[in-house]
Amino acid sequence: MGKAGVAVGVLTFIFGLALVLDDLHDFVPGTEFLQWIPGASDPFIIGGFQLHHLYLGIIVMVIGLAIAMKYDE
Repeated sequence: MGKAGVAVGVLTFIFGLALVLDDLHDFVPGTEFLQWIPGASDPFIIGGFQLHHLYLGIIVMVIGLAIAMKYDE
């Protein structure tokens, strides 16, 4: 899967980065213009934990890095 695996990992990382940037407005004043997912201010409840898109984005970014590193030749 070589280069295709790295590409999937990079795309996953970019998607996670987009989630992080989208939810940054909750934590950094003046970044409201970055919100592009409608209704993204509501957090997800997973396993009793309140997860904002910021945290989900970081998890997706780490998964993307792991995928890219696994298939890097």
